[in-house]
Amino acid sequence: MKTIWKIIVIVIIVGLILSVVGFATGASRTLYLDLNRRGVHIGSGTLNVVTESDLTPFSGIDIDVAFCDIEFHISDMFGIDLRGEDIEWSWTLEDGVLSITHDKNTRLQIVNIDFFDNSRSLVRVYLPENVELYMVNIKSSSGEITLGSINVRHLELANSFGNVDLNDITSDHLQVTLSSGSFTGSNLKTRSLIYNNRFGDGRFQTVNANSLLADSGSGNLHFTNCDFEAVSITNNFGDVIATGLSSFKSSIRANSGAIKINGDLKGESIIHAGFGNIDLTLSREKEEFSYDISVRFGDITLDGERLRDQKAFVSGAVLENHLRLSSSSGDIRVSFER
Repeated sequence: MKTIWKIIVIVIIVGLILSVVGFATGASRTLYLDLNRRGVHIGSGTLNVVTESDLTPFSGIDIDVAFCDIEFHISDMFGIDLRGEDIEWSWTLEDGVLSITHDKNTRLQIVNIDFFDNSRSLVRVYLPENVELYMVNIKSSSGEITLGSINVRHLELANSFGNVDLNDITSDHLQVTLSSGSFTGSNLKTRSLIYNNRFGDGRFQTVNANSLLADSGSGNLHFTNCDFEAVSITNNFGDVIATGLSSFKSSIRANSGAIKINGDLKGESIIHAGFGNIDLTLSREKEEFSYDISVRFGDITLDGERLRDQKAFVSGAVLENHLRLSSSSGDIRVSFER
């Protein structure tokens, strides 16, 4: 038995050595999906690069690509840098709108095993500082999307497989749709924020929005120092964790996961956990709230006092700040910092 394992290890080592030698001497390191021939093959792609600088100023951007990373960079000019193996780029600048796409009926790089080159398919847009855009629409099948330091009236991002990272964005409307990937948003200011993610975590830090509509299929949601007028959060499988959250009207639901909130909840707050605990630490005093709390399997603890053998607690008259909390299977704890 030991001899068999020795042979396997030797074969693996020899295979790795031959692979490295082959790659170093020019063997192809890329696996392509050929959409014309409907097949997968190994091939040596031709790097196609499109670079344009000093473009006519534009205020709208429309990008529709696959298997590409997308980046916005601050510059002293309007420009683009497009690069990728065997990608036939197509771009136009008409009526103030920059449009970027590529021929979808081509072979697309799906695996790149490259020990010596960090090249990747990339769409890079250069914008002057403090430019105001009225529209940015980005649709990507697979790749990373990284945007920062832009002021745009209407921003919509859709990414099937890949992460989205937004930083220092000011907008009227911001919508992010992900099928599988993580989201990071920091220093965001918008009137309307819509977030939908089937599989992946979402992290929001220093976000100010009139309204937040967040729907997560599977993944944790983290909020740090966020201020909303109205919040609607639904998480099917994952936790909702918020620190420094401020909201006037809140609807938060976790079907399978815990809800932990530290902050200032004003107005009516409806919070439900299907399978998981609810833990609230509020910045106001206990007397500033009215309560409607119920559990099926779990305990209720209010301001450090455990309500033994009580599955429901309803206070008197409904006040301006009202907590409606429920859990099917889990404990509910409410405490106050004051």
